[in-house]
Amino acid sequence: MGKSESGIRTNRSLVRGLKVLTEISAQGPMRASEVARRVDLPRATVVRLIETLIEAGMIRRHEGSKTYEVTEQVTRLSHGYDRWSALTDTAISAITDASKDLTWPLVLTTPSGLDMVVRYNTDHTSPLALQRYNLGFRIPVFDTASGMVFLAYCSDQERETYLRLLETEQGTLDVSRVKRRIEETRIDGYCIHHRAGALEKALAVPIIRNDAFQGALTMRYIPSAVSYAELKNRYVSPLSDLADTIGGKLLI
Repeated sequence: MGKSESGIRTNRSLVRGLKVLTEISAQGPMRASEVARRVDLPRATVVRLIETLIEAGMIRRHEGSKTYEVTEQVTRLSHGYDRWSALTDTAISAITDASKDLTWPLVLTTPSGLDMVVRYNTDHTSPLALQRYNLGFRIPVFDTASGMVFLAYCSDQERETYLRLLETEQGTLDVSRVKRRIEETRIDGYCIHHRAGALEKALAVPIIRNDAFQGALTMRYIPSAVSYAELKNRYVSPLSDLADTIGGKLLI
């Protein structure tokens, strides 16, 4: 026990636990060693505190990795409710179950600024993952299948804002081509994309709730191992069904 200026004794373990919880909440998915360095506590102490917070349902460990993130329970305690955390909590078990049949790595992403952020994936459990992305990994909206899905199914106002930014930037991307990809994605209901420098291609579908975009579900695969016809015939429907299942379970 410590003692505050008012003379009331404080619980040192509780204070330390709140510091750990606050750090993980603010910085996103983190390893125990990173947390220990930031809060200036021994790693063994931080691991013990994290295990306690996991038991309390406030932190979860990403399956197959050594990173930790806060749960929906924590976001509900905050003033602003983080719908992305609610989406992740809802999607985890469904994605994990589906990955047993689909085998290829599955990724759940949501938009953040000009990026799509990895909220959950099965990279560490899929035997076919050539690349492994940590939670919190950011991918440019305009150069990813999930980004195209987002732009195709977000609100008209959001889409116009993103396209205006793209036009203003005047980078290497062809705005008219991006617009065509968005329209094609709306028509098809999915997007197939090969991101520059990536070893894998990606098939992405939207997660919709009450006609509003909630997130993107992506399956990464090796182009030489799956033909376009096989991709459409074998994987599009199961991935879309999984996205529908997740969207149907959301309470937001």
